[in-house]
Amino acid sequence: MSYPNDNFSKLRCGHASILPRVAIFFVVVALMTVNTPTAISAPPDEQMYAFLERFHGHTCAGSLMGLRLGLAAKETLKGSGKLKAKCFVLSCPVDGIQVGAGTTYGNKALEVEDRNELYLILTEVNGGRQVEARLTKEAMEMGKSFRNLSGKARAHPPGSPEHMRLENEIKAVLDWFRTAPDTEVVIVRTSK
Repeated sequence: MSYPNDNFSKLRCGHASILPRVAIFFVVVALMTVNTPTAISAPPDEQMYAFLERFHGHTCAGSLMGLRLGLAAKETLKGSGKLKAKCFVLSCPVDGIQVGAGTTYGNKALEVEDRNELYLILTEVNGGRQVEARLTKEAMEMGKSFRNLSGKARAHPPGSPEHMRLENEIKAVLDWFRTAPDTEVVIVRTSK
């Protein structure tokens, strides 16, 4: 079947020699992405962020960091079935990890050891494959910026020009955590 201005029909019929090259290109791209150390996926969608905000009670950089760690680690182990997580900070990132990795403290699929270190170890229960997810240096700096800006904003009366300026900067940091590609936020390495 051919349609006017149908490029696919032209490739199929008139330029059949292009199709093998296109197929080879896609195979090469697929092979290049098999052994990448960092999970490559799109940032989460708005529904997930809305759920995290309801689950956690507010939006903050910590919960977003945990979400991004959990999602990237889970993406690396995709198709692995039941997962078990261990994180090393007892604060806001725990809720993000629970939402992102789908491992909750309540069902004992998440263990928290408070060392005040923000990273995650995610293990597939049956196969034993394991990954470690850490934030990039840039993400750690953005987290520090969020804390500093939040402290400064609390020092100014709500609605004041300085408070509003700081709130805009805080929003920009949160937007970065929501939209930055995984490669800018998280480093995932296979450890087992």
